[in-house]
Amino acid sequence: MTAPVRPYLGESAEDRVRGRRARLLAAALSCATSDGFRNVTIEMLCREAKLNKRYFYESFSDLDELVAAVVDALASELLARAFDVAQAARAEDKSTHALARDVLGVVVEYLTDDVRRARILFAESADSPRAIAHRRATVRALAAALSDYGHELHGAVGSYAISELASALLVGGSIEAISRWLDQDIAMSREQLIDDLTALWVFVGDGAVARERARASTKG
Repeated sequence: MTAPVRPYLGESAEDRVRGRRARLLAAALSCATSDGFRNVTIEMLCREAKLNKRYFYESFSDLDELVAAVVDALASELLARAFDVAQAARAEDKSTHALARDVLGVVVEYLTDDVRRARILFAESADSPRAIAHRRATVRALAAALSDYGHELHGAVGSYAISELASALLVGGSIEAISRWLDQDIAMSREQLIDDLTALWVFVGDGAVARERARASTKG
């Protein structure tokens, strides 16, 4: 549809479009269930957002595109919270274990305080191939961000395949562990989940660094 261009009540047309888009994203989270978006319709979203259906198509071509936008928004918020905590821990010169505990605490709490966040970000069973592909790309981006941060934290120079392997293992394994914990397949408290994930992250991270250094020394 043609984009509006006139200001209204002091608000620009672009701001109104952004505002309506934000309302639709908020409505998507409100309408989602523990199964994600399986039973959500465009009509339901528009009712929740109190918008005419034509405004849905102002921002999104279909439900898949809206789901992708919600996934992106949640992933961005998760990353921002994690990196804020990591930077604060580094500024306080915390140990690697304490830093990892702080970050994983924030991540696990974010994903489990509202179970829809974890389902929307990581569940794939009821989605279209396009939505599944976008979600997998998002998970890869999270692993890449972890790999980059690990390089910075350990002062690594160059590119090491083992860091990418470790990041994929940690992100993918943690997603599976958190999902199984939410399904009550893993019998432990949330605090124990965070503590044990922290121990495993530090073990894998330190092991990857040690292995790469040993490999480099033998080449030298």
